[in-house]
Order: sequence, then structure tokens, then C-alpha cells
Amino acid sequence: MTHRTTRNKSGMTLIEIIVTVFIAGIFCAFMLVLLSDSLTKSSEAVRRLSKSSRINEVMANIALDYLPYPRWKATTSYSAANPPNKILPTGMNGRFYICTHSGTSGTLEPKEWRDHGETQDGTVIWKAGIWQKQATYAVGDLVVPTTPNGYFYRCATPGTSGTTEPSWTTIGSATLTDGSVQWTRLLVYLSNQIGTGTQENGYGKYQVVENRFVKFVSNTLQPIGTGDPENILEVKIKNADGDTLTTLFTAQVN
Repeated sequence: MTHRTTRNKSGMTLIEIIVTVFIAGIFCAFMLVLLSDSLTKSSEAVRRLSKSSRINEVMANIALDYLPYPRWKATTSYSAANPPNKILPTGMNGRFYICTHSGTSGTLEPKEWRDHGETQDGTVIWKAGIWQKQATYAVGDLVVPTTPNGYFYRCATPGTSGTTEPSWTTIGSATLTDGSVQWTRLLVYLSNQIGTGTQENGYGKYQVVENRFVKFVSNTLQPIGTGDPENILEVKIKNADGDTLTTLFTAQVN
């Protein structure tokens, strides 16, 4: 009798199974390394994006503190209730305006924003936020001189204004005494609030790279010299990864 061994062609030998498992193991190890590297880079990108978002948020908070009032909008309801709405013209003119009569703004912005008297706007009435004698002011309040010079002044020390309007300086970092109120030019106030070095305050957490008054010379920024107007404040901040963000804040001079 002849003995025959029959091989099942549809099956696999033990060696083939071992080889297949070995190759699959190599492939899985390769994919693990590849995906691990990809996930690590993806995580790093998300982390950096988060930090970049936070530094943008810091600068947005600084900008909001610079001019805290919104721009005028058409067909919008405004209120004279306490506290009244305050707005800035869309074409910045170094003034802000306080709602003295509630209503709805017009479809077109007023052609003339008056320094004195009333500005009619649809059914809203506005008045310029000019300085007033013997008025109560709180920290953060803004005023412009009764003869506007294009600069905003911010209350640094609360109190009651004097009977005589102060001499509004347009240069230097000195505060102005007005009765029991202390005023600081808005850009000087902002520069003081931003500070120097590493900061963690109401704006957020950041490191100051530049906080200086500058001027344009042949289309390049240069530090101002003695007697130069302080009309442009350069603010450059960075986060822990060294990402930087720069913004120029300007005084709205006529």
C-alpha cells in the first residue's frame, strides 16, 4: 500500500504563519512610530495655537482698554439711561459722544459731530464728552478739553473737577491735577498700564518687548526725541514660546 500525504493548498504552513505574524508585527511597529510622531506634532501644534490665541486675546484686551466705547452704528437703539450709551464716530475725530436723548440712530451717520451743543442723529441726541467743571469723575472716565485738541484724557484718580479747566498737556507723562481729580493722557495711561517685563494683570499674561512712543522717519519707526509729540505708541508683546505681536496705538489728532 502506498501512503500519500496531501497538502491543503487553501491553508498555511506553520512557517508561513510565523512569517506573516512577523511582518505584521514590523508593520504595526512602524505605524505606531509614525502615528505617535504625528500625534505628538499634532499636540504641539494645538498647544502653540492655544498660546497664539491667548497672546491675541491680550492685545485685544489692551485695545479695548485704549478706546472702550464702540463705533457708531446705523439704525441702532441707544439709551440715555444711567449710565448713558457712549460712542465714537466711525471716522475718528478725537472725540466721543454721550447719548442725552434715547432713540434710534439714523440710516446715515451725522455729517457733523458737534463739539458743543447737540448732534441730532435719527431720534437720538448726542453731546460731546467734553470736560465739565465741578463734575464727579470715576477711574477710567474719559474727557476731551472744552476746546478739543484731538487727545483723550483718562481719569487716574477719582474725584470732583475744579472750577477752572486745567491746562491740558499734549506731551510728557505728567498727570494733570483738576480739583481732586487726576487726569492722564490716554496713550500715557495705556503705556503705564501695559508696564515692562513679564506681566500678569487684567490684560492677561504676557512679556513686554516694546512699550515706547515712536515716530515715522522715512517710513521706518524710530524712537521719539525730546520735544517730539507722543502721538504713536508702539506695543510689542510675546508669549512663553517667543511668539510676538505688535500694535501701534495713535492719538487722534486733528
